[in-house]
Amino acid sequence: MAETGLEPTEAFHYNRKNELKAFDETKSRVKGLVDSGLSKIPTIFINQQYKLERNNLTGFDDDPNLRHEIVKKVGEACERWGFFQVINHGIPLTTLDEMIDGIRRFHEQDKEAKKEFYSRDNSRKVIYNSNFDLYVAEAANWRDTLRDIMIEYSNRVMKLGQTLLELLSEALGLNRSYLEDIGCGEGLLMVGHYYPPCPESDLTLGTGSHTDSGFFTVLLQDQIGGLQVLQQNQWLDVKSIHGALVVNLGDMMQA
Repeated sequence: MAETGLEPTEAFHYNRKNELKAFDETKSRVKGLVDSGLSKIPTIFINQQYKLERNNLTGFDDDPNLRHEIVKKVGEACERWGFFQVINHGIPLTTLDEMIDGIRRFHEQDKEAKKEFYSRDNSRKVIYNSNFDLYVAEAANWRDTLRDIMIEYSNRVMKLGQTLLELLSEALGLNRSYLEDIGCGEGLLMVGHYYPPCPESDLTLGTGSHTDSGFFTVLLQDQIGGLQVLQQNQWLDVKSIHGALVVNLGDMMQA
């Protein structure tokens, strides 16, 4: 459990709109704040709110008995947690590592080289910004974000997504192709988050508590960890396993 409450103080009486606008217009992102050498984080990032049972897929082939066991594990994980980890998912470890390294290289390059991609226009295929919900969230998250369609990784994740839709369909007692047939597998949004070192990490979060809006999210963690899920009013750590992917059911799938 990692839940910490902070009492409201006079520090929260400030012109939030102006500070949000000033931060956004610098286009320097959270990484720019770190590079400037600040010792305290801006007020917009202060968040007043601070062990997953691992149901891993251990294999997937045409063995009816093995498939039945996997479907059962997926169904139980979704019903109890809404999260599960998968291994032996068909995406090479080199591809996963290169994705993490690529995101890091992009965010750590010279700020001028990235400015042309900075935008809040969601119709663009590539978006680089800080906090998509900057102007509406209660507290800004300590992170910068790159959205991109990356060919090799996205193709492999889409293939995995089709497999997951089959397993979810069967876990619901439906025909294997049901969720795919009604369009649950259409579309892919890839988001790459970068969390710079924070001088006051006890006051903010990289990603605040939330649910995802789509059908499901396939999450690739780095080895630093930090992901938590809420289960029976307790925040529980999700251990980062090298090569594993975390699947998170979204609002649409729950509906």
